[in-house]
Amino acid sequence: MSKFLDRALSLRTESEILREFLAEFLGTLTFVCLGCSANAIMVVSGYNRFSLITGPLSWGLALTVAIYICGGVSGGHCNPAVSLGLASIKKFEWKKLLHYFLGQYLGAFVGSLLTYAVYNQTIDRLPGEMTWPIFGTRSLPEINAGSAFLDQLISTMFFVMIICSLTDDDNPLRPSKGLLPITIGFVNFGSMIASFGYNCGGPMNPARDLMPRLMTTMTGWKSTPFSDKHYNYFWIPFVACHLGGIIGCWLYRLMIGNHHRK
Repeated sequence: MSKFLDRALSLRTESEILREFLAEFLGTLTFVCLGCSANAIMVVSGYNRFSLITGPLSWGLALTVAIYICGGVSGGHCNPAVSLGLASIKKFEWKKLLHYFLGQYLGAFVGSLLTYAVYNQTIDRLPGEMTWPIFGTRSLPEINAGSAFLDQLISTMFFVMIICSLTDDDNPLRPSKGLLPITIGFVNFGSMIASFGYNCGGPMNPARDLMPRLMTTMTGWKSTPFSDKHYNYFWIPFVACHLGGIIGCWLYRLMIGNHHRK
């Protein structure tokens, strides 16, 4: 038994691809599981006047913890919009996108599944229409597809643009590496509560929305998470967040990054 434990504890891979995949998988899993669990508590206990703060704060703290966990290995993207945006301005290698995306999307699925495993008995006593948004986002009834798309495009653009500024080696005001996860988590919290959280819940992360939505479809909610708004919302966080990440990186690069004094 001791030999087995020693061997298990010494498991190690020299593959950079596998290391980064595992890091993004665990980081995104942590982010989504903690965030969705906070949503679950708010829904099953009944929303109150503090929910507008506690929800976004929980997601911000979840992102901070996730980056601390995996950032030393993979950089702590935990978000396909960040990876794609950075690749589009040559701050991240295109060849790494596939295993980063796989880690992020699979991690988001498993993270949401863990939340459901913990809270399913409490969740199942409530109407399904009320509980599936614990996992996937939805827009307000009065928000049309165009407004929702613009909401997600602009919010993700600002979120990723700010990340570019915080990680820019030429920015004299950038935080230290040890404080970076806290800063990014605070930005995520601020973006959701102070600016763009009202219309659609502020996902700003295609994996965080799509994969929990898929998980709910596979665990009893059937097509409801996708058919909401007559199938005219589920695709918006996926498409708009990816585009927003690209635009945010390009804006920072063209308007700030290229003009630092050397």
